[in-house]
Amino acid sequence: MKKIDILLIYPRLGSMDNLIRDIPLSLIYTATSSVKNGYNVKILDCRIYTDNWKKKLDVYLRDGCTLAGLSVMTGNPISSSLEVSKYIKENYDIPVVWGGPHPTILPEITLKNKYIDYIIRDWGSEPLYQLISYLKGKLKNIEEIIGLGYKRGETIILNQETCQFEMLEYRDIPYHLIEADLGYYNRFQGKDFFFPIFTAVGCPYQCAYCMSPGVYRKIKGKKWVPFSIDSVLDHIGYLLQRYNFTRLQVYDDDTFVKLDRMKEFLLKYIERGYNEKLKLDFRGVRINELDRMDDEYLRIMTKANVEVMLIGVEAGSDRVLKYLKKGIKVEQIRRVSRKLNEYPSLKPNYNIFCGTPGETYEDLVETKSLMESLALDNPSCTIGLAADWKPMPGTVLTELAVSEYSLKLPETLEGWAKIESFDTK
Repeated sequence: MKKIDILLIYPRLGSMDNLIRDIPLSLIYTATSSVKNGYNVKILDCRIYTDNWKKKLDVYLRDGCTLAGLSVMTGNPISSSLEVSKYIKENYDIPVVWGGPHPTILPEITLKNKYIDYIIRDWGSEPLYQLISYLKGKLKNIEEIIGLGYKRGETIILNQETCQFEMLEYRDIPYHLIEADLGYYNRFQGKDFFFPIFTAVGCPYQCAYCMSPGVYRKIKGKKWVPFSIDSVLDHIGYLLQRYNFTRLQVYDDDTFVKLDRMKEFLLKYIERGYNEKLKLDFRGVRINELDRMDDEYLRIMTKANVEVMLIGVEAGSDRVLKYLKKGIKVEQIRRVSRKLNEYPSLKPNYNIFCGTPGETYEDLVETKSLMESLALDNPSCTIGLAADWKPMPGTVLTELAVSEYSLKLPETLEGWAKIESFDTK
């Protein structure tokens, strides 16, 4: 095997790995600039090789590798990533870099760990390319790598943060890195193969439980930036020419910020005939946006073969919704539920969570009542597990729990690993 420049590793996430296993888009995007500039990059998804990831890792590393990188979310992925990083550092003389949401929010705590040499905050494609170039002796000044964190002895150094979104050209995205494993990616062990895509980056909202407002605060200019409609449609066509998938899921934090834009997108999507080939799902849909859609809009969505919409309801109490900064009310939620019932092919999936700081028994009763009414209003809907809230770093709600309810946050990676990220908000 040709010596690997970068091995990117996706850790096991936790209890839901066997039920929801999407392609590791974060790693594919991160690899873009490095692959474009001729570096040999490989991807190892530990969710696929649960029992023998060490053997698979050895196959990649035994002939040499310059850098190993992991994409890490808060919770159980930290534990899995530490296990992988420890194995690499104890068996190979290879530097380890962490990227992803957790190192972005808590870079110092991450870098204090002895198994981690570098961290990349925010978007990673260009910083990773510059880091491998530095390790190869092609870039002299490590201080110039925006978004990079590293150690000099016991001193932690954090370079300047990026102040703009990463906007990649879709033809440059190295999807081929996961082609050998495509058969392993599905949801609920079904036959449908989901392919994720973005139509926009960022989010303009300020939900108190979400990490995104803290991450996007540093962005200069608009906090939500859409791609051109034609480029997204061309991207879909590009993927259809190469891969046999039956579902397209739009991964945006929020897709329907501008309803007219998405209406034009859906009409052109239908015009190109994509609706006859694919089911279309949306990860980010808000109640206030659905509330503004008229019947014509929903008929267009139905014709586009839209099916699953993941909708953040969060709570059934107006008081809780207010301090969650959702910008919606319970009556809006019920109105949207009744409206969507008229379009049974649209399947709303409502997310609910409980246990937020300051929530009362009366609030929980109201949430239970809302869940019951949603189920009665619309037999096509599904309702989430009503997960319990956990303190996500960098969120307003976590800061409130610390200041008003004396919550003590973990001070080590091992402590943050105890927060199961698939059962949290």
